[in-house]
Amino acid sequence: MLRELTQDEINIISGGNANSNYEGGCARASVKGGLSGAAGGAAANALRGGVAGIAGGPAGIAAGALTGAAEGAVYGAISGAIGGYIGCRDSRSNNHAGGGNLGGDANAHSVNGQCHW
Repeated sequence: MLRELTQDEINIISGGNANSNYEGGCARASVKGGLSGAAGGAAANALRGGVAGIAGGPAGIAAGALTGAAEGAVYGAISGAIGGYIGCRDSRSNNHAGGGNLGGDANAHSVNGQCHW
C-alpha cells in the first residue's frame, strides 16, 4: 500500500529538520561569531589595557593587559555571537525566500539536498 507520509514520519526520516535549509540552523554561525569576537576583543583590549597600565610599570602593564583582555573577550563574545546569529538569519531569509528552480525552501523542486514534500 502506498500512502503519503505524515508530518511526524517526515520528521523521523529527515532527522527532525525537514525543509530547514541546512542542519544546524544559525547556531553554528552564532558560536563562530562569538569565538571570533572573543579573540578579537581580548587582543584589542589587552593592548589598550597594557597601554593604560604603563604608569604602574611592568606590573601595571601586565595587570592592565589581563583585565583588558578579560573584558574584551566577554564583550567581544556577546557582540560576535549576536552579530553572527543576525547575519545568518538575514542571509537565510534573503537567499532562500524564493530560490528559483535550483534552491530555496519555498520551492518544492529544490535541489539543495533537503527532503521536500
